[in-house]
Amino acid sequence: MKSAKKYQQVVNLLIYFIIFIFIFTGCSPVENNGLDSKNPISIEIWHYYNGPQKVAFDEMVMEFNETVGLEKGIIVEAFSQGNVNDLKRKVMDSVNKKIGAEPMPDMFAAYADTAYHIDKLGFVADISNYLTHKEIDEYVASYIKEGRFGDRDEIKIFPTAKATEILMLNKTDWDKFATATGARLEDLKTWEGLAITAEKYYKWTDSLTPTPNDGKAFFGRDAMANYIIVGSKQLGQEIFAVKNGQVSLVIDDAIMRRLWDNFYIPYINGYYSAVGKFRSDDAKTGEIIALVCSTSGITYFPETVVIDDSKEYDIEALVLPLPNFKNTLPYAVQQDHHHTRSL
Repeated sequence: MKSAKKYQQVVNLLIYFIIFIFIFTGCSPVENNGLDSKNPISIEIWHYYNGPQKVAFDEMVMEFNETVGLEKGIIVEAFSQGNVNDLKRKVMDSVNKKIGAEPMPDMFAAYADTAYHIDKLGFVADISNYLTHKEIDEYVASYIKEGRFGDRDEIKIFPTAKATEILMLNKTDWDKFATATGARLEDLKTWEGLAITAEKYYKWTDSLTPTPNDGKAFFGRDAMANYIIVGSKQLGQEIFAVKNGQVSLVIDDAIMRRLWDNFYIPYINGYYSAVGKFRSDDAKTGEIIALVCSTSGITYFPETVVIDDSKEYDIEALVLPLPNFKNTLPYAVQQDHHHTRSL
């Protein structure tokens, strides 16, 4: 049995990026007296975990199967289906009973839009039937409210956690840069300060070689849409307005200009970069030393940097808040994670 501290570390690793959707089709809620340790039931889970997340989830599944599951008569079987898009496609194929599709699993991971779509197809149950009022009251009321779909205000998705965005920094290379130039962590609190720092880093790295204009990018980010959406909010105007159930796009020219000046201009000049599939890939190869990513991706931030497959060195990571625009209220994205069951 793992210690409580170790177990909590595993739980914390998993809370970033999912909605678990229960699909116990044709079943009624299982009560304690309906379980038999000598005749266990099997629950199949599909997920899109890979790398450290998959290892952590597998550990949790094993711990459950060897403890509570063994006692109660429940066996959990978990299968990775690739990335989130692969998983979504396979689940929808199962829902639509496409030729060659596998039977629907008992549980699967998905984003809220997928859960909502499947609910419209009639496959998601009201999970309040499986929860006591006391259990529901243990959660933040607004989290529960987000999971209520349909005219009868049923609980269709169950909240497990929230994720947000952070600024990750390769502190080892930052310290070299800061010592040489006087760069300050304080400047990374704002998008304007980040852009100025990135320009300074490019010019400093350019000065280290005799080749002109070969400076290195300082920063990159995942989820470009979040920069536009959250940046607009930081600057005082939500880009999406909802009225009477209808969504409209609100574009403010001055806000768009500030967003442009503090991302695209540095990008065009080589101060920001995006080379690999994710910015953690770029940090691994030394393309950048700072990035914004979801807390779900924090485990992918490298522990070593490999330059041209010939030079490798260990680095220390530093976690910082998401930058905000100067003299504005701070905002960051909130990403939801839920559980849901089907009819």
